[in-house]
Amino acid sequence: MTTQDPPTSCKVVLAGSIAKSLQLEVREGLSKLDRKPMLVGFLANKDPAARLYADWTNGTCEENGFQFSLREVDREELEEQILAANKDETVDGVIVYYPIFNSRQDQYLQQLIDAGKDVEGLCHQYVFNMYQNIRFVDEQKLRKSILPCTPLAIVKILEYLKVYNTILPYGNRLFGHSITIVNRSEVVGRPLAALLANDGACVYSVDATSVQQFTRGEGIRKTRHDVIEKIGWNLEDCVPLSDVVISGVPGQAFEFPTHLLKEGAVCINFSTEKNFGPEVKNRASIYVPAIGKVTIIVLLRNLLRNATTNPKNAQSKRELAKREPLAHENTKVVLSLRGTTCSALVQDIISDINALKRPFTIRFTKKNDIHPFEDSSSLEFFSQKNDASLLLFGSHSKKRPHCLTWIRCFSGQVLDMLEVYVIKDTARTLAQFNGEKCKVGQKPLLSFSGAQFESPVANQYTLAKSIFTDFFRGGESATVDVEGLQLMINFAAGEDALDGSPPKIHMRCWRIVTKRSGQKVPRVEVEEMGPRIDFTIGRTREAEASVWKESMKKAKGVEAKSKKNIETDLVGDKIGRIHLGKQDLSELQTRKMKGLKREREVEVDEGADDISIASEDHADIGKGVELKRQRVA
Repeated sequence: MTTQDPPTSCKVVLAGSIAKSLQLEVREGLSKLDRKPMLVGFLANKDPAARLYADWTNGTCEENGFQFSLREVDREELEEQILAANKDETVDGVIVYYPIFNSRQDQYLQQLIDAGKDVEGLCHQYVFNMYQNIRFVDEQKLRKSILPCTPLAIVKILEYLKVYNTILPYGNRLFGHSITIVNRSEVVGRPLAALLANDGACVYSVDATSVQQFTRGEGIRKTRHDVIEKIGWNLEDCVPLSDVVISGVPGQAFEFPTHLLKEGAVCINFSTEKNFGPEVKNRASIYVPAIGKVTIIVLLRNLLRNATTNPKNAQSKRELAKREPLAHENTKVVLSLRGTTCSALVQDIISDINALKRPFTIRFTKKNDIHPFEDSSSLEFFSQKNDASLLLFGSHSKKRPHCLTWIRCFSGQVLDMLEVYVIKDTARTLAQFNGEKCKVGQKPLLSFSGAQFESPVANQYTLAKSIFTDFFRGGESATVDVEGLQLMINFAAGEDALDGSPPKIHMRCWRIVTKRSGQKVPRVEVEEMGPRIDFTIGRTREAEASVWKESMKKAKGVEAKSKKNIETDLVGDKIGRIHLGKQDLSELQTRKMKGLKREREVEVDEGADDISIASEDHADIGKGVELKRQRVA
């Protein structure tokens, strides 16, 4: 009678299933190119692991539509071959299968590869950016820094396993996690520890002699990681504290002590040998036995990034030019999406909002399994693919009925979000109103009523005002034609309800009509044209302070230069200021100024009826001036 092993709660995740999602991303990017990117691999050793990696690379490239050329050369000729590949314009990426000399000569070869063709992220510029937590190569933030393939593959695996908390902003999504890495090589172990620590984790890097702690300090207040030597520590001290354990020790002699694992830990093996025994399934909640397929897809992802950021023809250059930041940005485009469940009311309201935004709107009607506040990666993908910085996502569930999520993106990443719930009883669509509708491309007049929108302290209503203004303001205009103001959108926030619930937001759309009045000034009337929507505010995600500051920067030369001593008041009148030098009033000549002469003295004689008035200037008497007496009544 055969005995069966007791069932375990451990989930074994294979690298192939993880690589599929990345493979779709790579194929999508490849479809935008008019050619197949070329990868050149140099094999200058007899290492079977290097040969196996090269064969995997060749097969994956052929499967996904990339060109791959494996060149087996003598190690003494490798330097010249790399320099020749750098100059070859048909080559998009270069990879060298190490080790070659097993000495510092290998580091020299790593620096020979041109940064624009380095797909492994081993050149000095990429290594410096990785350790300094600099994520872009250029100041415009168009080119992301290339990361080493194996460490990046492990990061993608952790994202797939939901170890990364997507609710937190980028750079902080591993905050609260402790991770042990049993490997500190300069190719995988140390870079991986730096990447995970820069994302907010507390990382213990273990090798044969010591344990080092990589962290961004208490409360992840630092912008990059620090390294602390943990004197006297070993595996027994750090493994029981870790939520994730990653091992990559080469050789069959090493076997990880699984009895030290924390209950429910996530275990990943990236060595060609099995570091974890079968008993790991009794302690771990998730186990990834190998990562090879993910590593190769990440390699192709880096190759594709090099091919798109290093244009080879005029079309590619034009596409890159479109992505560059502009001094005066184009009118923002709204991309509308729906979830797997979306009520008919929400779909009608999305249609009405698209009607108000035409022609700067895109709408997808296909169902999408997206949860914006749990994982925003799909939203960022749609934003980058369609060049849309504003997204409107509709969904419906028992917990969150008739839900609309307003999303703003900056540089292809989610900036902030606002979730509102439509009140079904008071909602009226555009089709339920009679009369003329707004014209295509109409720029609306926006108004906000309610003290909540003007709060000096940032809250959910000030966030709503900012997002609604961005969604409906349209393009920039230097002048305003009164005749063109034919659409007004008003957002009003009432008072707090008696039950203490926050005020609702009432959205009303009006058509502005001018009629004859018999006078020079026409009579202005407004007619409600729909839609009529009442919201209650749900969840919000505010922008990170540093990202918000970056998004508010303006290009040099955009703002008008201020003129010295000239200001403009609230009404629009210019006010000038004149500065005078110091004046000495004691030297001011006043003797001959008639307006500053003293009044004539009045002499009154006691007991007399007349008042004698004497001239102030005694010289007048000698000139024959007659003094007259005035009788006092």
